[in-house]
Amino acid sequence: MNVYLLSGLPGTGKTTIQHELDKLGFDTINTDEAWGYYGNLVTEEPVEAPSEKTREWIKSNGWIWNSKVVRPILEEAHIKPLIVCGGSRNEEQFYPLFAKIFSLHVPDGVMRERLQARNGTAGTTEQFIERMVEFNQGFYERAAKKGGIVIETTEPLEVCVDKIQREINDHK
Repeated sequence: MNVYLLSGLPGTGKTTIQHELDKLGFDTINTDEAWGYYGNLVTEEPVEAPSEKTREWIKSNGWIWNSKVVRPILEEAHIKPLIVCGGSRNEEQFYPLFAKIFSLHVPDGVMRERLQARNGTAGTTEQFIERMVEFNQGFYERAAKKGGIVIETTEPLEVCVDKIQREINDHK
């Protein structure tokens, strides 16, 4: 198993770290670009995302990965490490297919600042920011429960990337 997950809430640095790992020669996949879409959590059928997502809508829908697409990619043999960068509401079903899971984290205030700095780009309404900050509560407990290696991305970028690289090299 030579596949790793780099997961985290919006604003935790997934894309920034992915770019650094690319520079180091790692094979990476940005799941938002490659696999992600709004879908029903049970059927995986695509759904239209309303501009303001209610708690009722969120109970049965969310940003997901299509298991028919993702599972074969994760199950194939990879000679070089493959780092899957992104998150989804249904990512837990794929955890057994990852050698290690890196869970990126920032304190609530940092998350809020980073998301507000996106200046109204898709997904950065105040409602969305508040929901992400709320979900950030209890992050450590959830990360530990899923066996994640927590990376605090308030540390310098090179420190975060080095920690990930060391963990991958130690696994070989």
